[in-house]
Amino acid sequence: MKYRNLACAALLGLFLFASVATAQTSRPRTGQKPTPKSTPPARPATTPSKPTTVAAPSPGTLAIVNGQTITLADLDPKVREVVEGFEKNMPDLRRDALNARINAILLENEAQKRKVTGDQLMDAEVNNLLKDPTEAEIKALYDASRQQIGNADLASVRPEIVSYLRNQSGQKLVAEFLKRLRSSHSVVMGTANVSTPNLAPATVLATVDGRAITANEFEERLKPFIYKVRREIFDAEVRAVDTKINQMLLEAEAKKRNVTPEAVFKTEVTDKLREPTDAEVTKFYEDNKARINADLASVRTNIISLLRDQQQNRLESEFVQRLRSGVPVQLFLTEPEPPAQTISTDDDPSRGERNAPVTIVVFTDFQCPSCAVMHPVIDEVAKTYANRARLVIRDFPLAMHPQARKAAEAANAANAQGKFFEYIAVLFKNQSALDVASLKKYATDLGLDRAKFDAALDSGQYAAEVNKDAADGEAYGIDGTPTIFINGVRLRNLTA
Repeated sequence: MKYRNLACAALLGLFLFASVATAQTSRPRTGQKPTPKSTPPARPATTPSKPTTVAAPSPGTLAIVNGQTITLADLDPKVREVVEGFEKNMPDLRRDALNARINAILLENEAQKRKVTGDQLMDAEVNNLLKDPTEAEIKALYDASRQQIGNADLASVRPEIVSYLRNQSGQKLVAEFLKRLRSSHSVVMGTANVSTPNLAPATVLATVDGRAITANEFEERLKPFIYKVRREIFDAEVRAVDTKINQMLLEAEAKKRNVTPEAVFKTEVTDKLREPTDAEVTKFYEDNKARINADLASVRTNIISLLRDQQQNRLESEFVQRLRSGVPVQLFLTEPEPPAQTISTDDDPSRGERNAPVTIVVFTDFQCPSCAVMHPVIDEVAKTYANRARLVIRDFPLAMHPQARKAAEAANAANAQGKFFEYIAVLFKNQSALDVASLKKYATDLGLDRAKFDAALDSGQYAAEVNKDAADGEAYGIDGTPTIFINGVRLRNLTA
């Protein structure tokens, strides 16, 4: 269901969070000696300080460190621009979101008209038409980007340039295809402004091929994406505040030692760096051989770079912890509240009382390692809370897992015979063997009626059900697995 991701692309495209995040922690390129040219931003520990929700002593105060106040004006300009621009850009964001929803429906309708899947439609109109950029195009972008790239040679950044140029070409093809769809389908815009506050739920914002997009539907679909944007802004602000705190403490330490901040950083971090030994490189390779799929000689340079980065991260983190030890730090950022969404649980496999006060909905992928790790925890929680909680499992097979979709169909076929939870427990324990023959063998092992099971699996009887779950998941803002909702609120910390 890759084509559906167009529905959220417009929302997130207004905010370049990647640049905001990396602006705070600029690192030397692989192979270069870490010699800071300016005051080094002593990097925050792996987990930034958790902000408190206590009211700030004065409006605009984000943090107080050793009696010094930090406000938005003290942060990186890119962060300030995003924070201050969010509400100002909201009307544009909402208009783009409505257009994205219209486009998603157009793609659905066109796929149905051609009797193909959404992915097959996008392959025919976009992916199969993409061409690799020419050498001249690659060189032109490299030359135009020298200021951002720095000293990196063309060979080292070539993959990123090719990917960027292909993405640009793909976006152009998508835009042209959508333009053609708008001319061949019926799209009628409503009279209401999508940015008008408190629109009546039944207000029609647009009609696509006779299908109305109401304000209620639009707002419900927009909830997770607005929250995602707010969350990204909040996280960027937290990182920026953390970086500012570290810089202030570094400068104070340098003043105490009567040296420059660069000299302190060099003493505490740079001078302690050492080259990874052959033994360390070999050990890392042996420990990760199953995932590397290459011989040691061909990946040695990459492993050395990775070990260098890990070592610098550790030294910087330890230095930051020493700087912060005993220093009073107060944070006053307020974390955005995740929205409560209406998550459908109509005919999906479940365990527990339907009217239980707590409903746990899990969107899962049977080929996803993280889902396999999390499933026993979820299962144990469901058993512990017995009749007080209902557990519902929905499908969200990821494109990166080619056997996940058929495995989800098989699980639905097992559910039809009352053995869903027993069957998925087997799937999670055998993620390396999810081919059709294995899926049928597991049915035999559990005593299922093989004739019925095989017929359902071979005919794709439950493919539409899996597609519906995946489509709903994307509408709820899901972009990975496992994703868990408790009474409609998405969890961020996946623990028992």
